[in-house]
Amino acid sequence: MSFALDHKRLLRPLEIYQTGIQFMYELAQREWTEIVLVMVVEQIANLNVLMMYVNPQSPSMPHQLQVMHCVSSLYRALSVMTDGVIFCQLRSHLSVRGRQIGALSITPVNEKLVVAADDPSISLPDVHGELGVDSGQIIDEADRKFVIKYSFYGKPINSKEVSMGVVEAMATAAPFSKDAECKELEVISPDGGCGIFIESMPTNRQLFTYKYATKALKLLYQKIIVPQKRFGDMYLDLRYDGQPFGELRMLKFTSGAQNSTDRVAEER
Repeated sequence: MSFALDHKRLLRPLEIYQTGIQFMYELAQREWTEIVLVMVVEQIANLNVLMMYVNPQSPSMPHQLQVMHCVSSLYRALSVMTDGVIFCQLRSHLSVRGRQIGALSITPVNEKLVVAADDPSISLPDVHGELGVDSGQIIDEADRKFVIKYSFYGKPINSKEVSMGVVEAMATAAPFSKDAECKELEVISPDGGCGIFIESMPTNRQLFTYKYATKALKLLYQKIIVPQKRFGDMYLDLRYDGQPFGELRMLKFTSGAQNSTDRVAEER
């Protein structure tokens, strides 16, 4: 897997993460070994980021681009940008046994809206001091029976750690069928600063599946964290049809831990 970054076409980090998490969510709804021919992320309104996979091979070729390859390469692409602190246009070629099976492109939707090098939005938000303790709720627009009640604990977490923590959780969930029960999902961000812990609560007739776990992660980032620019300790009470059926905790983490995504991908 190779990456080519174009440092002249800068993109906003939060837009990269939002779009990447959306793409991860869409991939997680598919089967792990499903063949991908062309896949374009659902466009998020007002974001200048487009992500796409293309499979250049004919259907008769023995090695094909699959969901597992897309999840792994997207995870690594986001890690490359995060580690290098450079968020920009990226192209990646995916190969198996020396043969190219696919390509990932991360590009601006509108070239005229590429960010200038001195634009403050090319940096991730800094988080300083206590965030305050308050709560609220959001309703899933696609399924209004799915409601998330959230509370901030008040302790800040580095925005990079939160963003990559959500990416890590989404990538870890992706190998499992969206209809399988998600009894427990525990991950730590790659640099060890953010822990995310998801558990089912078998008190509801609605089974808490990976579909809901990944949807909770997506909504958490896109509808709560980014709009409020609040990166910190949180508790999410996940409810369906008025009854609790899962919970999610995001906590500041201080001890390092080995990244789990490659291990899960290898085991599946």
